[in-house]
Amino acid sequence: MRTRIVAGLGAGLTAVALTAFLASISRDPAPPPRPAPAAEAPKAAAEARLYCEFYNFASRHPKVGFYFTAPTGGSEYAQIFQQEADGAQTIFEPRPAWTYDRDGEEPTLNSPDGAIRINLYGDAKNATRPASAASGGWFEAGLRSIQYLNLEGQCRRTAT
Repeated sequence: MRTRIVAGLGAGLTAVALTAFLASISRDPAPPPRPAPAAEAPKAAAEARLYCEFYNFASRHPKVGFYFTAPTGGSEYAQIFQQEADGAQTIFEPRPAWTYDRDGEEPTLNSPDGAIRINLYGDAKNATRPASAASGGWFEAGLRSIQYLNLEGQCRRTAT
């Protein structure tokens, strides 16, 4: 009989403790729903780029490379960097503006000081070998300058 009394008192104390514990828990309302994430801003159109590399006479190793941002509507290309065969690279800031001239037989890019001219043969309207996706977008080009002499090479357009 004593066991029953102790068990009853234990059950009663447990019920009281459980009731006190449940009463002490705050009964805050459910948190408000999270706001939906804001829609992402539309990405700017990819910036078009033009890369040209020109080769030594004796081999097909690049002697010099030029990298430009292409204009969206104007006639100037901004030069990003220039890389030499020895690995030296010049990054331009501010970027010099090269003019793009389509008046001649083939389109040309002219440096700001007029010392370098890049003929973009494959960029012409009636090019015999227009750039295609199969060729990786490369087209024929020629470099005319006193510093680099007359070198043949190729260019391609990309988007970043």
